[in-house]
Amino acid sequence: MDVARRQEGIGQPENLFSVLDPAVCLLNACSLQVTIQLRDIDEARRLFDQLIPLAPIMLALTAATTIWSGVLANTDVRWNIFGVCLDDRTLDEVDGMSVGRERSRKLRSRQSSNDLFMSEDPRLLDRYQDVDLAIDDGVKRQLLDNGMDQRLATHFAHLFARDPLVVFAEDSEPNAPEDTALFEAVQGTNYPSVRFKPPPSLRSDIGWRVEFRPMEVQMTDFENAAFAIFIVLLSRTILHFDLNLYMPIFMIDDNMEKAHIRDAVNRERFHFRSDPSSGVNPSSTSTAMEPSINITPIGQDLNTPVSDSIQESSGSETSESSTTAGPSSSTTSLSSISSDASRSPHCSNNITTSKRTSSDANLAENQSGKRPRSTVQRLSDAQHKTDSHEEFPLQSISSLINGNLSTGFPGFIPLVKRYLDQTDDLNSGTARNKIDEYLALIAARASGKAWTAAKWQREFVRGHEEYNGDSVVGEKVMYDLLTKVRGMESVEGRREAGRMFDF
Repeated sequence: MDVARRQEGIGQPENLFSVLDPAVCLLNACSLQVTIQLRDIDEARRLFDQLIPLAPIMLALTAATTIWSGVLANTDVRWNIFGVCLDDRTLDEVDGMSVGRERSRKLRSRQSSNDLFMSEDPRLLDRYQDVDLAIDDGVKRQLLDNGMDQRLATHFAHLFARDPLVVFAEDSEPNAPEDTALFEAVQGTNYPSVRFKPPPSLRSDIGWRVEFRPMEVQMTDFENAAFAIFIVLLSRTILHFDLNLYMPIFMIDDNMEKAHIRDAVNRERFHFRSDPSSGVNPSSTSTAMEPSINITPIGQDLNTPVSDSIQESSGSETSESSTTAGPSSSTTSLSSISSDASRSPHCSNNITTSKRTSSDANLAENQSGKRPRSTVQRLSDAQHKTDSHEEFPLQSISSLINGNLSTGFPGFIPLVKRYLDQTDDLNSGTARNKIDEYLALIAARASGKAWTAAKWQREFVRGHEEYNGDSVVGEKVMYDLLTKVRGMESVEGRREAGRMFDF
């Protein structure tokens, strides 16, 4: 397979293609997934919901995929490319027609952002849910008839809206009521950004789990450990303070599209709930935190407001074409804290990405750096008016991770540190020192002081003496890049990596 192909007789960069084999693509473009075990199904449902809005934020923050099949692409992450490779829908399924059994509404690719929340939390409002959800109506009726609540039944009926990719003959019929092999065949071939995972069997010691799936694998063990530990600690923090991160699904979808933009961590702003302590669950048995606790955003003086402006990318080079954590022991109210794609319906044996003028996978780079108009942007004005943009304002990733005095958002790292201060087993000695080092890296990546892996890769290629500014990443360029990456496991190698580890 050619690593880069041009249209016959045309050699301009805008006519460059990256040709991907789905099987090779999926096996080699890795991700960093974190699975968290919870105390019971109710806690798992709560955490599942609260992690969904974080998926696009962490996708952009861990961006690390810029080169596809020898071509420097106009995207920093893998998610939508995986979505195309895993898209096996028929045209009827794309259009929402009923095929063979009762289905309603349209299906998305097997890999996509989550379509619905599922907790019975009273803070979850109907207007936050996707109103155009594909479900298997027969499955939902059966679950409701057998005592399952409406939201959980809808979640599982949504999984069964599509057939499993693979079913082994011996698993086609359950051998016993507790046999879950057939369910796992369906569950395991749906790939949302956050996955709800029941125990593998009634006999298993493994409990209810939530799998956080959007993060990109990093180039060093240190970075992977940092982001994995951060998600575990943030999960504990969410449960401990009973945070409320609910927001409309369509806004999360839009955030996922923004996360694909080059250097999105610095160039984009994302819709997010302005007050994570708002709408406290009235049924919670939480005990209030001590009053007058001020959480100061990282690196900010109390008298210095934090700017929420977005750092614009400098330079306009020649266009590059397409291409388990333990549960929290208690819940504490946060209310007393004052905060200082479009998808292809088919996937052939070889996926050819769109040209630079196409918007299909948001892959084609253009000189303006503007992204194509997304599906969410085409929503009617009436739908947008159903949600207050004051409640879900556009915020920078730095504000969300590090906090922002001017907007009042406390920041997830300051909240994690507050949680750690209350946790004896993590609040002293070597463990806390290492955690603080991990948090410092993430804070620097969020602020733009330290580069993401994607930005480092892109700048390395651009600065290489053998790169011709035509998006083609030659063998010598790639060899030198991988040599640098290999050296990053040493302290000296990280120093040589410059802005990637500037924290």
